[in-house]
Amino acid sequence: MPSLPLADLEAQVGDTHRTIEGFAVERGKVAEFARAIDDPDDVYLDEQAAREAGYEAIPAPPTFARTSFFPRYRPDGIDHNLGFELGFDRARVVHGQQRYEYERPLYVGDTLTGDTTLTEVYQRDGRGGGTMTFAVLRTDFTDESGSHVLSDYNTRIETGRAIEGASE
Repeated sequence: MPSLPLADLEAQVGDTHRTIEGFAVERGKVAEFARAIDDPDDVYLDEQAAREAGYEAIPAPPTFARTSFFPRYRPDGIDHNLGFELGFDRARVVHGQQRYEYERPLYVGDTLTGDTTLTEVYQRDGRGGGTMTFAVLRTDFTDESGSHVLSDYNTRIETGRAIEGASE
């Protein structure tokens, strides 16, 4: 169980914090990311291949937006909790779900800003780890013109205790 009562978590639902600034979609980083995920598609490396595939410019792979959560893009005062006081014990937090909803691809040359909203919190009984507390966070990314580019949904789960049978 988190160190905060569920009611305190629920009181934060709807709160939004600026969590990402200056997230530059750089050509070298896109190519590096594509290699890291073993995606050989030339659209991530070559402008002509990208245009022939119907893109305006070199796109980033769909999960590239996750790199925006690296500390270098966080505004001062924003840590791994993204401005929220969840009271979760980091030793018992697991990643639940990740999904992306794109308005358009991320393109090399974009510089994005992200605002994260706590959209939902709830609890469920777990089989091996006691009561689980879920926090669903949505980060909305906008480009330099203020246009919405994508929403990134991330679910964090804190288990109520160490999961039985898990090795440490």
